[in-house]
Amino acid sequence: MTIQTGKTRWARQLFAIGAAGILVFLSSGCAIQTTYTTDASSVVPQSQAKRDLGIDYLSTGRTAMAIRELLASMSMDSSDPQTHLWLGEAYRRKGQTAKAEGYLNDALSIARRRGDSRTEHEAMLNLSALLSQIGRYEDSLPHCEALAKDPTFSTPWRPLSNCGWALLKLGRLAEARSHFEDALDFFPRFSPALLNLGILDAQEGHRLAAIRNLEKALEARRLGASGYAEANYRLGELYVALGNRAKAVEHFAAAAKVAPEADWGSQSQAYLDLLR
Repeated sequence: MTIQTGKTRWARQLFAIGAAGILVFLSSGCAIQTTYTTDASSVVPQSQAKRDLGIDYLSTGRTAMAIRELLASMSMDSSDPQTHLWLGEAYRRKGQTAKAEGYLNDALSIARRRGDSRTEHEAMLNLSALLSQIGRYEDSLPHCEALAKDPTFSTPWRPLSNCGWALLKLGRLAEARSHFEDALDFFPRFSPALLNLGILDAQEGHRLAAIRNLEKALEARRLGASGYAEANYRLGELYVALGNRAKAVEHFAAAAKVAPEADWGSQSQAYLDLLR
């Protein structure tokens, strides 16, 4: 049996996916390697040890090392759906989306055969996010819709928000709004749904409602750096449209500071150069 610290268990639970800028939450803590007892009856198989080490590397952004360890685990035991799941996430981060999709589909198939509902759910959620990320919005919908309707899935607001984003990109705006609002009924401070609803409000010309939802998304403090930068950038654009230069500069500056190399940060800096 693996002996883990409470911090390691917490980090791994928090690290369970969700969305691509759309819905994925990551632990930013240090990797704590799993320790093992010397009792032969409780030694973890080497394949599982490699898998766990790969997950720890991934949780701290060491993607290449994560892939190395996860592939080593796969060579020892290709029947573990968790290994396929995390390889899918690792390759998604590397931008190798075809490989990511393949491993996630494998994780889904193996988990279903083994009755591993937790991994099945994670694979479906990750597939919905990945497929939206690469513009395959129609293909994304069956995965997130099924999860949203599954009463055994404990966080329905995540697939609801994923589906809402896919529907928004498909131009099905009323359905998208309904999904975002349903997500917020479950979890009123779920930042990705608030961010996406703010984007939808702005797209439909409801500027004040958009500002309200984007500010709520920031106040909830549940966005990663990219989401935080995007929310500030979109607020900056809205304040430009409303003629409030000071507020626009404030939000563009916040976006440029948190993600200077990312698109939202660089676009914000371009606005700042014009406004200052």
